[in-house]
This record gives sequence, C-alpha cells and structure tokens, in this order.
Amino acid sequence: AAGPTVTTYATGLTNPRGLTFGPDGHLYVAEAGTGGDQTATDEAGCPADFNVFSPYFAGYSGRVIRVLANGTTQTVAANLPSTVDSGGSGFGPTDVAFIGDQLYVLIEMGGCPHGLPDDLPAILRVNKDGSTTNVANLNAWHAANPPNFIKDTDPAITDQEPGGVFHSMIAHGKYLYVVETNRGMLLRVDPRNGTIEKMYDMSIDNAEHNPIVMTRRGNDYFVGTFGEDGGPAELAKFDKDFSGYSLPFQSLNPIVGLAWHGNRLYGVEIFNYDNPWVPDTANLVTFDPRTGERRQVLTGFASLPNGLVKGPD
Repeated sequence: AAGPTVTTYATGLTNPRGLTFGPDGHLYVAEAGTGGDQTATDEAGCPADFNVFSPYFAGYSGRVIRVLANGTTQTVAANLPSTVDSGGSGFGPTDVAFIGDQLYVLIEMGGCPHGLPDDLPAILRVNKDGSTTNVANLNAWHAANPPNFIKDTDPAITDQEPGGVFHSMIAHGKYLYVVETNRGMLLRVDPRNGTIEKMYDMSIDNAEHNPIVMTRRGNDYFVGTFGEDGGPAELAKFDKDFSGYSLPFQSLNPIVGLAWHGNRLYGVEIFNYDNPWVPDTANLVTFDPRTGERRQVLTGFASLPNGLVKGPD
C-alpha cells in the first residue's frame, strides 16, 4: 500500500507554534511573531544580558489566526506580545486551546528582561471582538514557586529564564493544563478565577527533563520532553492525579507534538537527539501503548516543526 504523503495546507504564517481545531471545525494557530524594537534597559532594572540567548528584541507582532478549509487565513487576535532572542528565534503566542467555545492563548515569555515590562508570561482569554484579557499571571506564580532543582544561574552559561518558558497548553474539562519547559513544571489553571496549581515538578530527581508537550487519553496524561543536556528525550505517562510517571515508550528524540488517533499515539520529533537543530530532519512516529514500540511513519518530512493535531477529517 502507498505510504502517507504530506501536502501544504496553509502558507504565509509567521513563526507558527501550537495549534488546535475549534468547535467551528476550523484550525486555530498561535503565531509567535517577530518581536520588535523594544529592548531591556539596565537603567530601569532590566538587565539586557541575563542568559546565553540575550539580548531580546520585543514588540507586538504576535497573533492568533484561523485557517479555513481552503487554507486561507483570518486574524482572530493581533498585536500580541512577541520577543526575539539574539539568534532570531521568536517567542510570544505559543499555544491555543478551547474550553467550550471560549478561546485561550498562552504567552510563552515576556516581562522586564525581554523588553516587555507590562506584558508578562500569561494566559489570555480571546474576546469576541479580538481583544484579550489576562486570566492567569504565570510570571507571578513562577516567581513564588521555584522548582526543586535549577542546574545553573551564571548569566554567562545559563539558559534559565527568570519568568519561565510556558510552552504548551491543552484543555480538559474546565481546566487548562500548561507545560513549563525551562524548569520542568506541569500546571493546572482555572481560567475562571486565575488559580494555578502545580501538578508535578519533573526536576524532583535533581535533573533537567525539559517537558515541552502534553496530550491526554482517558485518565492518563502523556508528556513529551526535549531531553537533558543533549541526551535522549522521554515520553512519560502520568496518572490522573499526577502522583508520578512511568516511561513505557521507546523514545529518544525530542518530541514537540503528540496526538492520539484510534489506539495509536502519534508524535512529532523535531530532530534526532544526536544531530540537533538540523533542518528537514523531523520524524512522524507512532508509539504502541501496549508494547511501547516506536515506529517511524515519515522521516525528514518537515523542518523544525512545533506541533501535531488530529483534525475532524
């Protein structure tokens, strides 16, 4: 039988990140944007150089777009906080999720050190008129809840972000579940009142795991990691209470997308762990939930992708 093929669905996006299908059947995508001209200022107490990715250049070029069935795009929310590091990587709107017909967008980084003193890492509610309302101050929670383990804090060598790296988000019931990558936190957020709960700290074993993406099936949650210090990544399985996790899957490469289709768990690997940041080396794989076996479906199918979603088709 012929193998799977890849076709282009939509073009012209600017640093697209997480994506989800809405209750209207259309695809919604977070665009991290291209930053802007704002920078941190030492005079205001915001150090311009605080880690190996400094300095950052910020602005309001982030967006959330809706992609119609024919591939055309519509802007749902614009002028969202965006920042770009010294290497050109963009951060800002990083994921989207629906609770009922209400859309939420996750802002990955921001705050004073990134040239955005008034725009902190947060979850924003997207209102019907395209405006946004902050419903969860992730930056404040992060400052008040340090992880069990932090590898280093020397600005010359550290990759730590003072406000965290809140990279992905899923919805389940009335809650939003957020993955914080930099310090290994898994959170549950109630957007109705802004309550933030720590579900698990993956640094509890005094190691960096760098969780980056989550999906759910039944009562179980599945978390893909980026790996530690260039080592192999993991695909962890948590129970509904996040009391701990197991590693039943044969996983090595950094996982940036997870989605269930039938009884198969599909994953997107951004590159091979022993050959990092090489374009056009992404893999689409499946994991057998019974045996943990990893099987390649497509190799080299994309260049540094950032998500995976199952559509209504």
